[in-house]
Amino acid sequence: MTHENLAELVGVDATSISSVETGKYFVSAENLLKLSEALEVDVCELFHFENLESKEKTYKEILNILAIFKEDSMKLNAIKNFLKALV
Repeated sequence: MTHENLAELVGVDATSISSVETGKYFVSAENLLKLSEALEVDVCELFHFENLESKEKTYKEILNILAIFKEDSMKLNAIKNFLKALV
């Protein structure tokens, strides 16, 4: 599937797909679900990477990232909704 095909299924432009793929931008929770549907995979599979760090290191890094947003309730709510979409 090309970026153009995937972009059409998700409702974004091909540049957005490329930017998400390269890590330049992150996709919204809504478009994340559309991506998983278009690719016919579970949302969690979009985050499965080879050579993963240890669970403990990953957990600590997530907590550190969350601490950055501790005072921003809008961003914390967005993160919560995103995580709920993964479960």
